[in-house]
Amino acid sequence: MGSIGKEAGKRDPKLLADPDPKSQDRSTSHMTIRTLLTAYRDAFNRRDSRAGLELFSEHAVFDMPLLGQRLVGKREIAVGLERIFEVTESAEIQFSSTKEIAKLSIAEGRLRAKLHRDAHAVEIPLAVVLEAQQNDIVRLSTYLDARPYRLWADGPLFASAQASD
Repeated sequence: MGSIGKEAGKRDPKLLADPDPKSQDRSTSHMTIRTLLTAYRDAFNRRDSRAGLELFSEHAVFDMPLLGQRLVGKREIAVGLERIFEVTESAEIQFSSTKEIAKLSIAEGRLRAKLHRDAHAVEIPLAVVLEAQQNDIVRLSTYLDARPYRLWADGPLFASAQASD
């Protein structure tokens, strides 16, 4: 587990405990892939880690490749969500388009986030891939476009194939 989960012992024990089965029985109602994606986005935007966590299967995978994070299972995901909300003053996901096929959804949009340590918020293009089984998220991957924040310039990595005479 990466830096998101470094301080797991300081987290709310209620959040790390198994969710109350009576809290929301989603198994009796059919949730479309779009409904799951929207419910996750809404919970994230409200900074409601409990509601977000209830959408995941017990052994789900939560990826944020740019940050080097791969969280596996509800306990790690709970710690990761709490850490995200701890280090940010605000964070909001907005989707501009989504596509679904079977049990997979891909959405693109923007993440606007203000870290406590920074003077200004950043707005970053993002793509989210969500895979679901039996009304639960089994994989959620968030890809952030960090080109504006890289320390190096984008451009050709190799010399041109044509030699100059």
